[in-house]
Amino acid sequence: MEQTSLFEEFETSTLQEWKDTIVKDLKGKNYEDTLLWEDDNNITHQPVYSAESIADNELIKAIQAAQKKSTHWGNVQLFDALEENAVELVTESLKNGLDFAFIENATEYKAFINSKPVGKKIYFFLDKIDITHLPKCFLVDPIKETLQNKPHATHNMASLKSLFQERLNDLKPDHFLLVDGSIYKESGATIVQELAFSLSHAVEYFDKMTEEGFTTDAVARSFIFKLGYGNSYFTEIAKGRAFHFLIDQLYKQYKTKHRIVIWGDASKYYQAHKDSHTNLLRLTSQAMSAVLGNCNLVSLPAFDALEKSSGRGRRMSKNIPLILKEESSFEQVRDAANGSYYIESLSAEIAKKAWDLFLEIEQEGGLLAYNNKGKLSSDLEASHKKRVAAYKANERTFLGVNRFENPDSKDLLVSIKQTSGISAKVLSKELNA
Repeated sequence: MEQTSLFEEFETSTLQEWKDTIVKDLKGKNYEDTLLWEDDNNITHQPVYSAESIADNELIKAIQAAQKKSTHWGNVQLFDALEENAVELVTESLKNGLDFAFIENATEYKAFINSKPVGKKIYFFLDKIDITHLPKCFLVDPIKETLQNKPHATHNMASLKSLFQERLNDLKPDHFLLVDGSIYKESGATIVQELAFSLSHAVEYFDKMTEEGFTTDAVARSFIFKLGYGNSYFTEIAKGRAFHFLIDQLYKQYKTKHRIVIWGDASKYYQAHKDSHTNLLRLTSQAMSAVLGNCNLVSLPAFDALEKSSGRGRRMSKNIPLILKEESSFEQVRDAANGSYYIESLSAEIAKKAWDLFLEIEQEGGLLAYNNKGKLSSDLEASHKKRVAAYKANERTFLGVNRFENPDSKDLLVSIKQTSGISAKVLSKELNA
């Protein structure tokens, strides 16, 4: 039986015909002033997109080809080993829907590993690298520690060679080298900056480890990339898709090709410090952006994480991705945004701008040199201040903060650890300062 188009009985319209109709409906109002708007990535958003918007665009075709092939993503949650009953919390969460637990501040690993349900994984963030005392699955990011002036940054950077040698002895070495791009998001970065800085972050590892004698294949197969997810729903979807392409392009420059693992984490930068239940709306939007942006791993902080994560808050944050997966069927479709004129156009613009900025940083000598010149912190601070100003002027809406604020809500004790390097911020706190 011959297949026909669902909409073949309707007349098609060109993009110009759509625009002409819009201009007519505006009744004299200026088209550009009324309907076009520019975001903080300097991308102009149109009121209408059509097949013509993406036709014969080779960049969009390359972005489509770079997306992950599987529909599956892993549900992740972070835990603090210093928290009371941490082992029980991890075990219970893994039994009830988590695929992976990532644990901070652990000095001993056996209790967590011995209580782990079969088929689930636990990763430990290593504070100080000690190759004589390593768990099977762990994550390190000495460049992040360097940018944040952490105590063990120099030691951990120097220990990477020994760590790589240790991991390469395994027949199937696990991903262990984290490129934590979420630190840029939490410091105020735009989406374009977050992706460009993350690429440069990865290049620092490529260059260091190849200088130590390791192959680019050894480095690429070790990476996990982490991105922070914010409130701009469609743009954040486009970000994840653009980043798959950008990493693929980076790997081609190094003549390597390995499975790309992107971890999307809802950023605390965008949580409200009052009336914390409004964060459930944000977390749901951020989770959807991460999933539709084709992240391999998705994690959400508790909705009350700015104060002290409650059991209820953790449980709801674990369940939001499960609802998307099991009840909303988000796991049934691969690259759901493929073919969306708007999101495809955004993906291409973000990818191009992020790559151009990445090249500028490399011309400055790379990310660490850029940071040492003071340009990284300057860029992040400028983006953050511009965003704060836009919200304060009511040019942008932050539900429960600068719009529909609950006058009876109390300030939460904002628990963001500050460092002397680039540091995390809470946007809502600064809007009410």
